[in-house]
Amino acid sequence: MTKHIFWIASYPKSGNTLVRAILTSLFFSSDGIFNLQMLKHSSQFEMRKRLNIVKQINKNDFLKLDNLKILSKYWQVLQSKENINIQKGFGFLKSHSCYVSMFGNWFTNEEVTAGYIYIIRDPRDVAISWSKHTGLNLDQSINFMLDFKSCIEWTKSKSELPNTILPKAFLSSWDEHVLSWTKNTLKVPKLILKYEDLVYNKLQILENIINFFEVNYKINFKNIDTIKSNIIKTTNFNSLKKQEEKYGFEESNLGAFFREGKKNQWKNILNKQQIKKIENKFRDFMNKFGYE
Repeated sequence: MTKHIFWIASYPKSGNTLVRAILTSLFFSSDGIFNLQMLKHSSQFEMRKRLNIVKQINKNDFLKLDNLKILSKYWQVLQSKENINIQKGFGFLKSHSCYVSMFGNWFTNEEVTAGYIYIIRDPRDVAISWSKHTGLNLDQSINFMLDFKSCIEWTKSKSELPNTILPKAFLSSWDEHVLSWTKNTLKVPKLILKYEDLVYNKLQILENIINFFEVNYKINFKNIDTIKSNIIKTTNFNSLKKQEEKYGFEESNLGAFFREGKKNQWKNILNKQQIKKIENKFRDFMNKFGYE
């Protein structure tokens, strides 16, 4: 295998789509102007259509892919260049999976991974956004984030897999997810970003991203000043929200996908008990990343 996957990884509702918008504008446009259709260049790894390859290998296992012990055996097979359909170089893949070893199987490895960007967001705001996205109430959303065994279903897409079989992406708790991607033994270029900086300090973060690819992958971006200016204009939250309202967005669930895009929403929405519950569990990581 070759290093053909560049991961865009995050816990859900932490800015993954915003980073995808920036990267696809940077790599797949000549002018940096973004539209939602460009996200096809950074699709979700956990899409059911990718599982068809398992049927060719083991028909019995194919019908047991809702069991993580079975699914984890095929994580890296599913990431083959042919199954991901990457022709040359590396391609971008979104994932919310925890970087973990299950039943002796690692989610990914250095053979297929060219590098990754991981995005982290204040868990108090994640709880609100996850609640809105899933329809869970706030207490349920917080409990989901605290649960070491939390999983989400793979994204629906045309597949030979029966609809009754529901493969799961393993998230774990918020702190375990953050730990798995920010402190691991993968010897590949990695860039850790904060959601809040993406929203409120986008130019500096954009320049950090450009520098990351220039230094680690020797990529020379042309017309970069124009591209930066247009990325800033077309990937701001209001622009994304207007595009979703006008054209729709297939990744939305309950209501709008691009809802608020602000930090510190938790101060006016969460009650004292809810705040304390999150802070007591995640305090170490919140301190490490400056969430006071």
